[in-house]
Amino acid sequence: MKLTVNFSEMLLKILKKQPDLPIDYIKVPTIPFPECWTQFKRGIENRPILPHPAQPGVLALGHPEREERFNWEIIQAIIDQTDPPYLSTHLEARVEYFPEFSQLQQQVDPKLQEALEARFVEAALEVKRFIKRPLILENFPYYSWWRHYRVASEPDFIREVCKRADCNFLLDIAHARCSAWYLKLDPLEYLKALPLERLQEIHLSGIIMRPEGMRDSHTPLDEIGYQLLDEVLKLAKPEMLTIEYGGMPDRIAISLQDEFEPLDRNQPEALLEMIRRVRGMIK
Repeated sequence: MKLTVNFSEMLLKILKKQPDLPIDYIKVPTIPFPECWTQFKRGIENRPILPHPAQPGVLALGHPEREERFNWEIIQAIIDQTDPPYLSTHLEARVEYFPEFSQLQQQVDPKLQEALEARFVEAALEVKRFIKRPLILENFPYYSWWRHYRVASEPDFIREVCKRADCNFLLDIAHARCSAWYLKLDPLEYLKALPLERLQEIHLSGIIMRPEGMRDSHTPLDEIGYQLLDEVLKLAKPEMLTIEYGGMPDRIAISLQDEFEPLDRNQPEALLEMIRRVRGMIK
């Protein structure tokens, strides 16, 4: 197993002092295109790059507009610059991507599920034909108060899309914890229901509890997160573990208004502790 860490100014400063830090890749981007091209350039001076171009207008499989689902020029430039082992993106199903089913947002409906699966599978197959390397699909968090379809975070949906598109799976543990919380499921049982037989990468970061419920926060991994990682590693051996700490703003929007809450997302000591603990788990 190899270890990847989010691009951040903090990480570059650490690598300048500790060039032998035991990480194998730097994950980019942590900011939108086109501004993030500087991250590719600076990151590759320190480690190979693992790209995760999951943005509308670059690689967003659920988007109704083809040019927003897959930007051929940007993806080709990413491949040319990084020669990655694979590309990855989210199984993100926003309500505005499928407006005709908006009244079914919180439901598991067969017609809705088939429509979502059809678009994701068709788009994934097209991307695979172009990139000529594996495409892996990441579980997206479900929040009952936000703008995504519940069905796209159900394990059966994720499993079926991966199977029909013949894609491997990227497990984001924080996303899974959030989905399980809102679906009122035990997080470990939710994880076990996901297509772990296809697991190729794991994303690692923390969560926070807000009045509206659990939220993915890209804060340091907590003890429950480490425990869930340990349980998953007993069931599957992914190629890559990715620490998604660092490179994000040190505050997060806490409502649909412009209110913000400070967060721990760029502390060198926290990153080094995560690297130490995660590396120790995959020796």
